[in-house]
Amino acid sequence: MSHERFTTSREVYHRIRWDPRLDAREFVIGYDAHGESLEEMPFEAFVPDGEIPWHRVWYFKRGREVMWDRKERIDRLSHSGPAEETPAPAPRRAPAAFTPLPIHRFDSRAEAWVTSAAPSAKPPALQHLTVVTFNVLFDLYDAELLDTARRLPAALALIRETDADVIALQEVTPPFLRALLAEPWVCEHYWLSDGPEASTVATYGQVLLSRIPFSSLVQRVFSRDKRLIAGELRLADGALWVATPHLTSNRDASGAAARAVQVQAILDWALALGPSHEGRPLDLVLAGDFNLGEESSEATSFTRAGFVDAWPTLRPTETGETYNPRLNSLAAITTTTGRLQRLDRVLVKSPSGRLRPQTVELFGEAPLSGAPGPSGQPLFASDHFGIRCVLRHGAEAPAASARSTARLTHQTAVVLIPPENAWPPIQALRKKHDAKFERWMPHVTLLYPFLPEEDFDTVSTLFAEALRDIAPFELTLSAFGHFEHRANATAWLRPDDTPRGILAALHAKLAAVVPECASSEHGVAPHLSVGQLPRTKDVDLEQTLATWARTWRPLSFSVGEVCIIQRKGDTPFEVVRRIPLGRAPLLPSPDSNNTGATTDDKALREALASMDTPSSREARTSAVERLRVLCEHAGTSLHPYGSYLLGTDEAGSDVDAVAIGPASLSRDDFAQALLREVAKSAPEASGSARFVADAAIPLVKLSLGGVSFDVSYASRPEGVAPCEPMVLLARHGSQLDASGLRSVLGVADTQGILDALGANEATHERFRNLLRAIKRWAKARGLYSHALGYLGGLSWSVLAAWACTRVAPGAVTSDTAQLAHFFHTFAQWPWPQPVALTQETARYRPDGKRDLMPVIAPAEPIRNTARNVSRSTFRVLRDEFVRARELVAKARDATAPLAWEPLFQPVDATRDLPARLRLSVEAPTPESHEAAMGWVLGHRTALVYRLEGDRRLSVRPLPGSQALFIGLDTRSAQDAGALSWTPGSPLSEAVETFRTSFQEWTNRPKDTVLQVELLRGG
Repeated sequence: MSHERFTTSREVYHRIRWDPRLDAREFVIGYDAHGESLEEMPFEAFVPDGEIPWHRVWYFKRGREVMWDRKERIDRLSHSGPAEETPAPAPRRAPAAFTPLPIHRFDSRAEAWVTSAAPSAKPPALQHLTVVTFNVLFDLYDAELLDTARRLPAALALIRETDADVIALQEVTPPFLRALLAEPWVCEHYWLSDGPEASTVATYGQVLLSRIPFSSLVQRVFSRDKRLIAGELRLADGALWVATPHLTSNRDASGAAARAVQVQAILDWALALGPSHEGRPLDLVLAGDFNLGEESSEATSFTRAGFVDAWPTLRPTETGETYNPRLNSLAAITTTTGRLQRLDRVLVKSPSGRLRPQTVELFGEAPLSGAPGPSGQPLFASDHFGIRCVLRHGAEAPAASARSTARLTHQTAVVLIPPENAWPPIQALRKKHDAKFERWMPHVTLLYPFLPEEDFDTVSTLFAEALRDIAPFELTLSAFGHFEHRANATAWLRPDDTPRGILAALHAKLAAVVPECASSEHGVAPHLSVGQLPRTKDVDLEQTLATWARTWRPLSFSVGEVCIIQRKGDTPFEVVRRIPLGRAPLLPSPDSNNTGATTDDKALREALASMDTPSSREARTSAVERLRVLCEHAGTSLHPYGSYLLGTDEAGSDVDAVAIGPASLSRDDFAQALLREVAKSAPEASGSARFVADAAIPLVKLSLGGVSFDVSYASRPEGVAPCEPMVLLARHGSQLDASGLRSVLGVADTQGILDALGANEATHERFRNLLRAIKRWAKARGLYSHALGYLGGLSWSVLAAWACTRVAPGAVTSDTAQLAHFFHTFAQWPWPQPVALTQETARYRPDGKRDLMPVIAPAEPIRNTARNVSRSTFRVLRDEFVRARELVAKARDATAPLAWEPLFQPVDATRDLPARLRLSVEAPTPESHEAAMGWVLGHRTALVYRLEGDRRLSVRPLPGSQALFIGLDTRSAQDAGALSWTPGSPLSEAVETFRTSFQEWTNRPKDTVLQVELLRGG
C-alpha cells in the first residue's frame, strides 16, 4: 500500500456513511483533541467540515478493530486485495459506542464516595416518579458576570427543594460536582453517575442522580462535552430507563446537523432496548437540554417514535419557555438570538402503559434574593429554568382512559363530614373495628381517588358553580350494611337523605365536573364506613350487624358543605377546601337584629348621596347618541361598554366605547376622521379632543356635553360585512389585531356580566347599587386602579356580579345586606382560587406571581383581569376587605348615615403613610406634564416590583393627578434598614433605576424632569 495513494479521512468517512454494506453505528472516530491527547467519538456524532477538521482525524475503528489509521497507514476498508476484502456486514444489533459507567454511592462507614454494584434488595414498587432536569450553567465564559460563587449554593438549594427521585443535571463542571458530592442530602439519598474523579464532566458534562439504585449505567459520547447518560432502574413491575441528553445547540453553523445525528442515535437506542429480562416492555424517560425548536423536525421525530412531551401534554395553552432572555438576566448574557425557547424537556415513552405524565412545572424562575448580580440586573440561579415533572407509575390502563385517569391520587378525596357533635357514637364503633381509624375522619365518600393538590383552586371554583342549585339537606345514619371482599368485609352505616334523591343529585353534579373521578368500586352507593370484619366461618356478618343495629340510634345531621380532604405521606387526612352548597347561608343574616332593611338602605343611600355629584343619565345618553352619529359619519359604528352599559356610571366617569369599521379604514385614519367630525359638528369639543396613539390601546379622548369619552377602534377583517361585536368576536376574533381584539373584548366582557346576572331585574338593580357603593369605597381607599396594581373596573364588576349571583335566594333582603355579604365573602376568600362567572372561565388555573388574586374575565379567551396585583398590593386589598367588613357591620348596627362615613374615608397620605415616596414631574407645559405623568403611572408597576425585591419592605401605591405617592412600611422594627435612603441602599438603587428609565424614555417631552422624594412623618 505504500506505493498507492492513501485514502483520506474525508473519503473514509463518506465510504462508511454511504456504503449500504456498512453499519455506521458500529464505528467510532479517533481524533486529536487540540494536540493534547486522542479522544474518541461515535461516528454519527462527527460533523463533516465542522469543529474538528479532517487533518485531526487519526483513525476509524469498528468495535475494537482499527479499520483506518493515518499514522500506521492502515486501510482495511478501501484496499481491494483478496487478503483484505471488505468484511461482510455484521448482523444488525443495538447501536454501538455505548460504554458502561461505574455507579457511585456514598459509603457512610468509609465517609467517601465509592463505586458500587447494584444492591440485591427487592426492587421497590412505585406509584409516582418525580423527575427533575436543570441546566446549571457553566462559567467557562463571561465568568465575571455570572457570580458562580453565589449561584452554586442557590442552585443546589433549588434542586434539593424539588424532592425528586431522579435528577438530571447539564453543564456540570468539576467544582459544581464537588459541591454536589459534599451535600449531606445527596450523600444520604442518591446514587450518581459520576464521582470524585469527574470523568464525565471535563470540562463540563451531565450528571444523573437517583434515589432508586441504578442497576446499570451507560453513556453515549457525542463530543467532548455532549453526551447521553442513561441509567436502568429495577422496579417491582419491571425495568425503567432514565436518561439525560445535552444536545448540540445552534451556536455553531454545524449545530443542527450534529443534533440531528444525536437525535437519531437516541431514537435508535430507544428502539433497540427491547423488552426487559422479564419479557415486559421497557419504559423510557428522557430529561435534559434538547436545544430543540418547537416545530423542529427532531421534535417531530420524538413524537413519531412514541415519546410524549410532558409540558404540551399537561399544559397545552402555556409556552413553557425554559430559556427566557427577557426575564432572566443570565439568559440575556448568554443568548445569541434573544429568542424565548423551550430548550429543556421531559419526554416519556411507555409501551407498557404504566408510566404517564401527571404534573409538570418550572422552577428557578425567580431571581435570587439580595443584591443584583455583577451586570447590575437581578441574579438567577442559572440562565435556564428547571423542570419538575411527576410521573404516575402503575398498572397498565386502557388507552382510552389512560389520559383522563393519569393524574388521580389516593391521597385526596371529596367527602361529606358529619358535624363533630355527631362523631361520638360513630367513633366508638370505628375505634374498635376500623383499621383506618387514625387515617380518616368519619365521612361519606363522594369521589375517591381524586385530583392532586395543584388542581384544588380550579376544581373548587367549578364545584361551587355546580352546587349553587343544591340546597342544604338532612342525612340520617339509620341502618347498617356491608360490602364483601375476598378476605374481609367493610361494614358501613347507610345515609338516608331528605329530600330523597338529593345525595345522588349531589354526586352527579360533582361527577359532571370531574368525570375521571366518578368511577367507584361500588358505583354510586353512599356509605359511612365503620370497620372491617373478617370473612371466616366463625364470623356471621349478618348476625354481627344485627347486633350492632339493636343498640344503634338513628343519627341525623344537616349537610351544608362538601369537603376536599388530603393526606401527605402517612399523616391523617385533613380538610383543605370547603365548598358551601349553593343556598347555604354564607354569613349570618344580620337583618333580624336591626331596625329593618329599609332603614339600613336609607342610611347608606344618604351617606353616598352626600358624597356624590349630581349626574344626569339623560344627559349622558344624549352625549352617547351624539357621538354615535359622529362615528357613523366617519364610517364606523359605536358600541359603548363598561359602566355605561352596566348602568353603574356616575358623574365624572368616562364612557368607554369601541368604534368598529371596515378593513380599509386604519386606526390612524379613523382617529383623524373622528376628530374632523368633532371639529365640524361639535366645535365646542374640538379643543380637547385628541388621539393618544402610544397608549396600551390607542384611543381618541374627547368630551361632549360635559361627558368624557375614551374611544378605541377595531377594523373588521377584509371581506367581513358589518355585524354586532359579539358576532365579530365569535367568527373573526382570531383575525383582529391585538388592540382591536382587546377593544371588542370590552363589549363581550360587559355582556358576559349582564348574562351572568340573568333576566331578573331585581338582581340587576341590586348589582348596580352594590357596584356603585363598591366603586365609591375603592376610589376613596385608592384601590380602583389596575395601573396601580389593584383592581380595575372590570375586576370590581366581576366580584360584584359573583356576590349577587351566588347568594342564596331570600338570604339577602337589602342593599346593605348585599354589601355586607360582598365584604364578608372576599375578606375570607381562599386566594388564589379564581373568581369566575361561568363554568368555562372557572377552569382558569393560577400559575405564578401574576396570579395572586385571579378575577377572571367573563368572555373567552380566559384571562385574569387582575394580573397587576403584586405581593404588596395583594396584602393591601386583603387588609382593606377585612377593614370594610368590620366597618359595615358597625354601620348596620348604628343605622345612621354618619355611621357609614368611616367606610368611605379617603386615605390620607400624610396621616396613613408615615414613610412614602412622592413622584412628581416638572414640565414646561400642561401637555408635557400630562404625558410625563402618564409614563410614571404606566411604569409604576415596575418600580413597585423592584421595591418589593427587598422582602423586608411593603409598599402601598396611591393615585394622584399632580403627584403619585407610594407608601413604604416594614414588617418589624428590626427591618427599619429597608427605609435607608443612603446611596447604594436597595431603596435608593430601585429609585435610581426608575429615574434612569425615565431619562432614557425615547418620547420623553423636552425639559421634563422626574422628582422622587422620600417623605417621613406628617
